[in-house]
Amino acid sequence: MKALVIGPGRVGCGFVGQLLRASGMEVVFAARNPVLADHLNRISQYRVRLVNGVETREVTVDCVRAVPTSKPELVAEEIVGVDLIATAVGASNLPDIAPLIAAGLRQRSTPLNVIAFENWANAGSYLRGLVASHLPVNFPIAQHGFSGALISRAVTERLGDPSADEPLTFVGDPPAALVVDGIGLRLPLPVIEGMIVTNNFSAWMQRKLYTFSAGHVTAAYIGYLKGYHYIHTAIRDPEIRAAVMSAMTEGQRALAARYGPELAGDESDLLEIMSRFENAALNDPIERVGRDPQRKLGAEDRLVGAARLAEAFGVPAQKLALAAAAALCFDNPADPSAAELQREIKKDGLRSALTRISGLDARSEVGRSIADARSRMACGWQPGNLLLSLDRLLWAWTA
Repeated sequence: MKALVIGPGRVGCGFVGQLLRASGMEVVFAARNPVLADHLNRISQYRVRLVNGVETREVTVDCVRAVPTSKPELVAEEIVGVDLIATAVGASNLPDIAPLIAAGLRQRSTPLNVIAFENWANAGSYLRGLVASHLPVNFPIAQHGFSGALISRAVTERLGDPSADEPLTFVGDPPAALVVDGIGLRLPLPVIEGMIVTNNFSAWMQRKLYTFSAGHVTAAYIGYLKGYHYIHTAIRDPEIRAAVMSAMTEGQRALAARYGPELAGDESDLLEIMSRFENAALNDPIERVGRDPQRKLGAEDRLVGAARLAEAFGVPAQKLALAAAAALCFDNPADPSAAELQREIKKDGLRSALTRISGLDARSEVGRSIADARSRMACGWQPGNLLLSLDRLLWAWTA
């Protein structure tokens, strides 16, 4: 069995490649960076360091190699002989790799599954459409499966220099569960360690987004305002910890109302998530977790999506709204999405920006709650100011 992983980054190597190799597959990476491709071919292995805050386990992922995406004919040759394609490039980069996949499928005569590890509910169908646009109209694309996957592991950093001769190390936490959308797959199904195949992928996606992801960015956005630099330090702040737990509880209650308590989970699931946020060994930067606030404020995403679901079932969503308001204050100049958002708010106003980004009517309960919370924050917030008290919205004037 052989798999092609497009994207040897943190997720591609630190999660996907490690699981596929543990499942007995030969792993070939398609790499945009020629230096990284050369490194993997030279060293033929890398390490995954799994840390939970108490103990560390290091796994060597061996017998790997790579082909550069700058040579599409080599990628196509690999696709002809693989049993699975996995993508880990980020949803915004899927259009760039669609021609590579299409070129390989043109040369195949047997079905192939393509799984997009992009943490996005529509990743499989979206990628299928992109690939189809590079194929003849009568091409039998229906014989190939296109599916999405949920990533349970947080891989926070890559250590090492690809130009050197020492194996790279990817640092992440231990979770290895893999939820895959079964509707888009074709038989025979790939056998991957830890894989859960579901026909209700959107519900599982919402479970992750509206609990873990909502809590993660709540810690990041409020932590940013209070001057913290890492998730594990922010979550030790009592105010932030309480806000994170409340935001996740609101999301979980909304999920229970929509899908039932079995899928939504209970308080023990939220406490387990909190323990992951406390993991200092991950050294997870707030700016990484909070980056691209426009996407994370999307209508179906972790904060607004959870708040909208809560509103639909009569569940209060005050802390989700507060976290969304904090996201609207995320003013990291190194983040193009954040910088654009701040310019838009200054030019067109908060409500206009919120409507465009989140699709929210400012008259809706959620839209009003977010806008009101952001307006209260704006009384003392400006870039550089530190939030001293979340409850009283007390600021230190440092700018």
